[in-house]
Amino acid sequence: MGNRLNSAFLSAYIELDKVCCLKFGAATGGITEYINRLITARFAPDRDDVLPRLVKYRNIRNRMAHEEGAFGKIDEIAKADVRWIQGFKKAMQKKRDPISLYLRKTRRYARRRRLRKVLIIAALLILVLGAAAAFIMSKFM
Repeated sequence: MGNRLNSAFLSAYIELDKVCCLKFGAATGGITEYINRLITARFAPDRDDVLPRLVKYRNIRNRMAHEEGAFGKIDEIAKADVRWIQGFKKAMQKKRDPISLYLRKTRRYARRRRLRKVLIIAALLILVLGAAAAFIMSKFM
């Protein structure tokens, strides 16, 4: 069971890495890129759940790939880990992962700030034009 589960884990991890690579335009290391961006996005939703999992899974994958004979010896993987990776991959494809949600939130915030600036400038312009019109009208009356 262990080798089959490890194989399923590695397969799911590789699929997730490919999705991450596509998202960030990276040739390799998509999950590492995701982790790095998640570290800088301190206010990303579910960050505290996703970040430690991705780091844990990356460490397991690195041990599998780089330590001699480790693939068959690693026994800390559960079916739930494979399901989580597959679910996270689907969330990324639907843009419901923490980074996608964070980016959507920051874009919305930036749009609101720009709109607020435009409204303030428009209000000031109306005040200035109103004051200028009142001044001109007072000269002719």
